[in-house]
Amino acid sequence: MKDVIEIIKTRRCVRNYKEDQIPDDDIKFLIDCAGYTPSGLNMQPWGFLVIKNKDVLRRLSEFGKKFMIPLLEQFKNTSQAAADFLAFLKTEGSDMFYNAPLMVIILGNNKAPTAVYDCSMAAQTMMLAAHSIGIGSCWIGGVQRALMDEKIMKELGVPEGYIIVAPLIFGYPKGSTEMPERKEPEVVWVK
Repeated sequence: MKDVIEIIKTRRCVRNYKEDQIPDDDIKFLIDCAGYTPSGLNMQPWGFLVIKNKDVLRRLSEFGKKFMIPLLEQFKNTSQAAADFLAFLKTEGSDMFYNAPLMVIILGNNKAPTAVYDCSMAAQTMMLAAHSIGIGSCWIGGVQRALMDEKIMKELGVPEGYIIVAPLIFGYPKGSTEMPERKEPEVVWVK
């Protein structure tokens, strides 16, 4: 395994994957790592939905596009990234999940007051753990609203009382991903 600082600084959002499936033991490793994430009141409100079925992933991608396209239409003239992603989604055969062989959806228990924050941290933990063993990842936040559809949640077997927090894709990277430009953050010091 790599040094944690190196992992943090070299992890990238991967959008090009090999077809190779990730072994179940590696998926269990990622879920186990996520379970070590801190959580408010130690409620550990996360659950995990593992999707390896390509037909289900393809259908979820098409369903997600129906939600994302109208949303991105509003921003196409204000953001080049939004315009580019909109063009990608409108392209015949495009896949919101970039043909990744695996999606893990982190679910949040509604009874925990900090579920969204806790599950978001668990998502980052999973993505860092994946990078440490050579697996690429990307948080597909744009599909979250679509996945919250009651019919879709029921079909996927989401337990009652849980919400969709983090749709994550995983796979072995095909090629390398360049580091995007880093912006200098706004920092306010109170001394």
